[in-house]
Amino acid sequence: MPVVRNTIGSAIYVYLDRPEKKNAIDMETISDLEKVIDDSELDEEIRVVVISGRGRDFSAGADIDMLASFNSTSAYQFRIAMNRVSKKIRDMSKPVVAILKGYSLGGGLELAESADIRIAVKGAVIGQPEISIGINAGAGGNVILPRIVGAGRAMYMAMTGLKMSAEEAKAAGLVDEVVDDEEQAMRIVEDISRKPPVTLQYIKRLVNASLDLPLDRAMEEEALYFSMLFTRKEVTDILSRWRRE
Repeated sequence: MPVVRNTIGSAIYVYLDRPEKKNAIDMETISDLEKVIDDSELDEEIRVVVISGRGRDFSAGADIDMLASFNSTSAYQFRIAMNRVSKKIRDMSKPVVAILKGYSLGGGLELAESADIRIAVKGAVIGQPEISIGINAGAGGNVILPRIVGAGRAMYMAMTGLKMSAEEAKAAGLVDEVVDDEEQAMRIVEDISRKPPVTLQYIKRLVNASLDLPLDRAMEEEALYFSMLFTRKEVTDILSRWRRE
């Protein structure tokens, strides 16, 4: 199985599991990942989904042997499959955290770009180097990345194949936090998983919607979701505890 899962508390850790190939992504990997994402969305015990890689690396990108065998039809089918998984990551109601480490490149980084939060372990090598083998990114590296780092920076990364350190990626806005090790990243995940699930869902929905809505409409949506929280017992219970303290 090229993808394995491990549940810790109310977080599910989803690992790309081809460490001998630096967790390179092939069609079987995408198929397995899609199933885990679907299962996690339906599992009410899961509050946070974490995507990472077994061994030293997150993912070095698409499997180069697979790429070398492609024609235009198979290349398109692979990227459509990746796009479908990336969309499910963006659309799922639960927060998705990507923990980047080692090689976090190409198609691997594109998966992470659809996550809600990206945490990089020191020593990670991060970039979209597809142009180095003559191709462009095909699953978000040219269209999602600009929404994260801006058009100019995304253009530079894509055209030069720039590889960044974890610290450089954070400075560019591509990574939200840099940590010393995976254990520190897991503590951040644990903290998020303790937050009210409905509030996490509303935050994700509002932030994503704000990218496409006019500001006034987005503000109206935010006010609506804010007011809806006061109908939720788990939220009012927290408010009551804080008031007593």
